[in-house]
Amino acid sequence: MKEILSIAYAAVLIGMMFFAVHRLKMIYLYARHSRRRPPPPPLDPARAPKVCIQCPLYNEPLVVTQLLEKVTAIRWPAGKLEIQILDDSDDDTTASVADWLAARPDRAAAVRHIRRPDRGGYKAGALAHGMTLSDAEFFAIFDADFLPEPGFLETLMPRFADPKIAVVQARWDFANRHASLVTRFQGIFLDAHFVIEQEARHASGRFFNFNGTAGIWRRAALEDAGGWSADTVTEDLDLSYRAQLRGWKFVYLPDYAVASELPENMTAFKSQQRRWAKGAMQVARRQLRDVLAARLPLKVKTEAVSHLLVGLVHPVLLAFALLFVPYLVLRDEGVFTGFWNAFDPLTVLLLGCGTAVFYITAQYLRRREWREAALWFLTSPLMLAFGLALSVSCCFAVVEGLFLRGGEFVRTPKGGKRLHVGSVLGRLRARSIFAAITVVELLYGALMLWGMVHFLDEGDTGIAIVLAVKAAAFCGMALLTAKDLLARPRPVPQAAAAPAKA
Repeated sequence: MKEILSIAYAAVLIGMMFFAVHRLKMIYLYARHSRRRPPPPPLDPARAPKVCIQCPLYNEPLVVTQLLEKVTAIRWPAGKLEIQILDDSDDDTTASVADWLAARPDRAAAVRHIRRPDRGGYKAGALAHGMTLSDAEFFAIFDADFLPEPGFLETLMPRFADPKIAVVQARWDFANRHASLVTRFQGIFLDAHFVIEQEARHASGRFFNFNGTAGIWRRAALEDAGGWSADTVTEDLDLSYRAQLRGWKFVYLPDYAVASELPENMTAFKSQQRRWAKGAMQVARRQLRDVLAARLPLKVKTEAVSHLLVGLVHPVLLAFALLFVPYLVLRDEGVFTGFWNAFDPLTVLLLGCGTAVFYITAQYLRRREWREAALWFLTSPLMLAFGLALSVSCCFAVVEGLFLRGGEFVRTPKGGKRLHVGSVLGRLRARSIFAAITVVELLYGALMLWGMVHFLDEGDTGIAIVLAVKAAAFCGMALLTAKDLLARPRPVPQAAAAPAKA
C-alpha cells in the first residue's frame, strides 16, 4: 500500500510538472513571437461590408440596458449595420429591451428585437437563427455584460483584408476586477489566458479559439465550417477548431480590449468555470481525432492537444491534494526514502512558483509595470490555493464532458452585487450539483486541517502554514457557495413574448 501511495504521488507530481512546463512554454512563445503589429489602413466607407451585431440574451435584466447603450453607439456607415437582440429570456429582460427601444427611436432604427418560440440550441441556436434573418457578410458578437466602444468595428474590420481571415478577436478586460478578492483572483487567472496564451498561440502560428464574444466572424467561414452547433456547451471553441481545420485563419488583437464584467458571486463564477471545463472536454472528444489526422505541422498538433486537454489539470490537482497530507505524514515517519523522497515539498514549491510566474508575468504584461505584479507574487500562495480549491467544481465538469454530449448552456449570471444567485440556482435545478461539490470541498478542507494540526504537534510550522492556507481556500469556497445554496429563491417575473420586429 505504501509503495502504491508513493508511486501515485510521484505520478501526480509528474502530471503537475507537465502543466507547469506548458505554462512556461507559453511565456517562451510569447517572448519569442509576440510583436507589435502596425494597424492596417482604414476601410473606405464606400466599400464597407455589411455587418450584423448579434447580442444573445437569456435573463439579463441587470445589464441589458448598458449593453444596448453601447452597441447602438458603435460607428459604421449608414445602411451597412444591423443589430440583433437575440432574446430568449423568460423574465423581465424582454420588457426592459422593449421599453428601452421604445424610448430611443433614433437608436432603435437599426435594432431588431428577435424572440424565438423556445430556447432550442441555447446560445448556439440563437446565433444560428439570427444568421438566417440577415444577409450580412460579417457577424460581431457581444454577450450581455460586454461594453464595446464606438470604434470597435473601425478597429477590427480592417483586419479582414486577407480573405482567408475567419475571425478577429479582441482581448477581454474586466471593469470590476477590483470589486473583491474573488474578482481579483479571477482577473489574474483570465489575464493569463488573454494576455499570454492567446497572443502566444496566435503569434507563433498555433491554433487559438474565438472566445464567444468581443470578436467578429466572416459569414463564409461560419458556413464553411458547418455553423454553430449545440453539441457542446462551448460552441465557440468547437467552431473555432472546425474552422481552423478547414484552413481558415484567426487574428488576435492583444492591444485592443473590450470591457466586461467578472462574476462577483462565487456560485456564478463556479458555474462559468464548470461550463468552460465541461465544454473543452466535449470539444476534445469531437475534435482530437481530426486534429491528429490533419496535415498540420507537429507544433500545431501538439499545442492543440495541450489546449483541448488542459481541463485534465483539475483531476491531477485534486489527486495531489488528496495524497499530499498522507504522503507527508508517512514521509516524516521514515516510510519513504531514496528516490521517492525526492518528490518532497521542495518539488511542490518549485511547481507552484512556476505556475505563479505564469500568472504574475501576465499581470506585468497587461500594464507593463511591476508594482502590482510584485504585490500579487507575495500573495501567490493564497491565489494558488484558490485555484486548487476551484478544481473540485471543475473536476466534476471534466467528468461530465468526458461522458456527456451537449447539455444545458448554463449562462453565467451577471449584475455585480445586485445579483441574487439563489433564484438562478433554483430555476436551473443546479442546487444538488453545487451541494455535492460543496461537501467535497469541505472534506478536502477537513483533510488539510487535520494535516495542519498534525504538523503543528510535530513542530513543523512551515508545512502547517501551507496546509492552513489550503484549508482556508477549500473551506472558504465551500462556505461562500453554501451561502447561495441557502438563499431563498425569488420569484422570477414573467414577461410576455414580444414579436420579432420585421
